[in-house]
Amino acid sequence: MEQKIIGFMRENGIAVFAEADRETKAVHIEKLGSLESWDVFQQLVLYSDVDVLCDSTRSKFPFQTWGQGNTGCLISWLDENKAVVLFFDCELTGAAFTDWIRDLDQRVRQMWVLFR
Repeated sequence: MEQKIIGFMRENGIAVFAEADRETKAVHIEKLGSLESWDVFQQLVLYSDVDVLCDSTRSKFPFQTWGQGNTGCLISWLDENKAVVLFFDCELTGAAFTDWIRDLDQRVRQMWVLFR
């Protein structure tokens, strides 16, 4: 499984992958690269726990984005208890960024179905 996640990260320019599981209270993290800013990662994952991550970011939408400077984060809600959180550096803005994020969310969901 880890090799498949690493392959997904390489293909999509993802520096850090985190899978949060509310049932087990575990966060699985894979780090492949560096980020321009680690602040969002620290706030959402490193200095948090699964319940805080889930409660503070959950919305009615199937995914949510966060960012600081060129560093972005995509939170894809897979079901009520699981989320994949991706961290990346990106210089896209506006409609190009929105289109890329929507596509990335769909790739996360496809990966989830294929790997589970």
